Amino acid sequence: MVLLNLCRYLGSPDAVFSTAVTSLKPEDGLDPNRVKCVIDSHGYAIYFSRGLIPFNKSGMVNPQYPYLLHLGIQSFDSNFLRIYPSLPPTPLQLEEDIEQLKVLENGYRTKAVIKVNHDAHGVDSPEDVDKIEALMRERNIS
Repeated sequence: MVLLNLCRYLGSPDAVFSTAVTSLKPEDGLDPNRVKCVIDSHGYAIYFSRGLIPFNKSGMVNPQYPYLLHLGIQSFDSNFLRIYPSLPPTPLQLEEDIEQLKVLENGYRTKAVIKVNHDAHGVDSPEDVDKIEALMRERNIS
């Protein structure tokens, strides 16, 4: 989903891209279909990954750490939308298969301005269909 030009309205005129994040459930920490995001103290994205980030020495999810999940709701500056298609794919983007890394790797700023309290349930693999169907039954959603 793409929304246009939220960055300047949300006090980040230097960001060309903004995105929504929410808390990552510990059980989703090692799921490569759940894209994680780390941000700096000003709310700008530092990195996106399919792996656990930050990664600690134990290699385990720390249930006390506030990991962030990238929701895939994105906002682009309208001028940047003209530039983005001309940017060549980048090594990190190709390795992680995450298009947001193309933005960061080309030196543009991304603001994780939209922090939502959302119970995110993506359908990124066939196994996720069973999880969603079970959740719908549990919540009596047809």
